[in-house]
Amino acid sequence: MQSILRFTQITACGLLVVLPVQGRAAPQAAGSAAPSQQVAHGVALYKQRCGACHNTPSRSLDEAPLLAGPAFAQKWLARPAALFQKIRYSMPQDNPGTLSDEEAQALVAALASGYISGKAPAK
Repeated sequence: MQSILRFTQITACGLLVVLPVQGRAAPQAAGSAAPSQQVAHGVALYKQRCGACHNTPSRSLDEAPLLAGPAFAQKWLARPAALFQKIRYSMPQDNPGTLSDEEAQALVAALASGYISGKAPAK
């Protein structure tokens, strides 16, 4: 148990360094709004693995909250390491822990980019 806790702490600390860099879209030419490769991968994963629950208005917000808006940003985007942990180890809810580290990082990057919430940079 102690080794698992230590691994989680090390992973979280590492993500604090890695995610802010990877979580931003790569610099783009002026007027360009193309997402980085990691963000594009995250958007595709979201559509494939997350959107069925998180974009379904008939579901309870407690069951599968929208992954956008000020409340989401304050709770999760301000803490990318915590968001990574939540995604990596407890999502998707019907099959938790099946996303790889790379997939969870791509999802965090995509959520932070605004491409999922529709607030991506305008062309």
